[in-house]
Amino acid sequence: MEYRSLVCLWEKYDQTPEGELKRDWDTKYKNSIASGIWSDPVSHIKEKVDFLKVFGCRVDGKTAIPDITEHSLSFSNLLQGISTLNLLTVNRKDSEKIEQLYGLLAKVNGLGPTGASLYLHMHKPNLFVMWDKEIFLDYFPVKIYSKATATSEKYAKFLLRMKSEMQEALLTFSASENITETQVIIEFRSHFNNETLPRILDKYNHATKNKKKFEE
Repeated sequence: MEYRSLVCLWEKYDQTPEGELKRDWDTKYKNSIASGIWSDPVSHIKEKVDFLKVFGCRVDGKTAIPDITEHSLSFSNLLQGISTLNLLTVNRKDSEKIEQLYGLLAKVNGLGPTGASLYLHMHKPNLFVMWDKEIFLDYFPVKIYSKATATSEKYAKFLLRMKSEMQEALLTFSASENITETQVIIEFRSHFNNETLPRILDKYNHATKNKKKFEE
């Protein structure tokens, strides 16, 4: 993914038929981040699940809230194990930890693959990229989007692909700008409303319909 392609698709993000809805989601997303509830993995479970619903995820709070609460300490410990990672530093040796985190959420009754990825992203917005049915089916050559197909292994593979996409975008950006290496990410994000790199990719994924498929 080249930088110029990303800019073009970013500009089209709000011009889709769902543009107004997506702008509303943007506001709710930023407000939820600013609220501080995501800084503690073991608390505010109900508020977090309520946000997932507001953001368009299909979540059954009656089963999801007690399940997430039960596993919240394990979730917190796993998050602590990747506390230093971000999208640009994660690599294949981290796949097992990523799979464990996603797999823990995949076991939650009433929480689907979309909600699991968003729950991860909100707790660590500089690392995790969200997916949903449309994004998953664009990247993986399968016909069904479910817990059975959107596995933890596929999510880890997806995340590494997102890292690769962002690295290419940053490389083409730095080649077109007369800036130092340390300035690249700051300057790059300034062109995208200072969103995190995973959030920029999320909007990119929603804006394009011509993404390359993973090989089986």
